[in-house]
Amino acid sequence: MRNHYIRQLQSVNVDLLRMGSRVEHALAHSMRALSEWDSSRAQQVIQEDREIDEARTAIEEVVLEILATQQPVVGTDLRTLNATIAIAGELERAGDYAKGISKRVIRCLQAPVLIETPGKLFRMGELAQEMLHTSLDAFVRVDVDMARSLAMEDELVDELEDEVTAALLDVARSGTHTLDNVINLLDIAHTLERLADRSTNIAERVIFIATNHAEELNR
Repeated sequence: MRNHYIRQLQSVNVDLLRMGSRVEHALAHSMRALSEWDSSRAQQVIQEDREIDEARTAIEEVVLEILATQQPVVGTDLRTLNATIAIAGELERAGDYAKGISKRVIRCLQAPVLIETPGKLFRMGELAQEMLHTSLDAFVRVDVDMARSLAMEDELVDELEDEVTAALLDVARSGTHTLDNVINLLDIAHTLERLADRSTNIAERVIFIATNHAEELNR
């Protein structure tokens, strides 16, 4: 009975990491769609978001079944199962953000004129992808130090958002013909900042699993 329970735990962890991989893939492709102004790639990200939503639902159902039938008594197991549901929710929202970026790319292409995307916006995208990957790696390893390292990365993303916002507002002052794309790119920058917050949320769950104490990384 215990062996079956352990296999169930391992299986749901694999499913969560597979979901995380889908989200990483979606984010990478949404940023590539932005860098190449590729509407086809953006549309693909939008269409594939349903798979991420379905993965979250499947994970929640399995975890709830484990909780109902196995009634884990080990504190770490219980915290891990509860965190798994929460992390699946964070990943689903991160997938929504990748879809949102792709939608903005398409809107940019429909605007009267394209403007140059600030280079620091792509740096934000790189950091957001790195943070998501690190948060999932910390979950696999139950590595508190790795999880805590994301606080500094999150601060850097916040600083970059401020710089990108300032640069885009300067572009907006050049004429009303730029406003549509300035608004779209501002939204992408804010979306990447929120995505970084999702990664720190995952990291906070990792810390709770390991220590049984809540710790806030995103201040």
